[in-house]
Amino acid sequence: MIKKMETEEKESGSGLTSPSLRGVLDFLRLLAANNDRDWFNAHKELYQENKEKVESFIGWLVPRMREFDKELALVDPRKCLYRIYRDIRFSPDKRPYKDYMGIGISRQGRHGMCSGYYIHIQPGQSMYGAGVYGLDPVKLKKVRDGIYFQSGRLRFILQSPAVMEFYGGKMEESAKMKIPPKGYDKDFPDIDLLKYRYYFLERPVADEEVESFGFAENVLKGLEAASAFNLFLNEALDF
Repeated sequence: MIKKMETEEKESGSGLTSPSLRGVLDFLRLLAANNDRDWFNAHKELYQENKEKVESFIGWLVPRMREFDKELALVDPRKCLYRIYRDIRFSPDKRPYKDYMGIGISRQGRHGMCSGYYIHIQPGQSMYGAGVYGLDPVKLKKVRDGIYFQSGRLRFILQSPAVMEFYGGKMEESAKMKIPPKGYDKDFPDIDLLKYRYYFLERPVADEEVESFGFAENVLKGLEAASAFNLFLNEALDF
């Protein structure tokens, strides 16, 4: 019975103490330096140990995210972690494993074509945020149309204290095109908001923060700060 309660607590995220990701970056450094099947198979236990740390992190996070994003009600925390195995069938890069761990949390699951939350754990390149990318032209136009008709609302979200604190009030600048897409009034005052190939709020995270005991709480606060942005994009996609 005690073991069953501990399992339920882990999966529901009901523990009082937030989980730590200490050691995960060290494992990923080793994997990056030894990215082959022989090494991985010889260190499978080490991989499982660190995978479980990330799964506990997700299990703690998702139930708390439901408090500010009701669309996550049916999300299974056990299905949010991306596989470590790379698809190398058509790639010139034949390394069999990813040297990072990715977490996708959205109403449609980690592979959903909607706006959601993403956490990336990788030495020197960790980040978290929210938004949508990889949309087909029809869905991307839906997002831009939503912005065109409610640009003031998006501006308000981007300039909110929470988004300013965690994301500097800006979307991912590398996604911004030099010229606006066709089909919109060139004199539209918020035309700059339509220039993005994808829409994402991103906060880079130093290795020291990832390994800190308060990382889970910080991520929770940061994702809550992005929840209104996430909702805006999903409403545009649903229209």
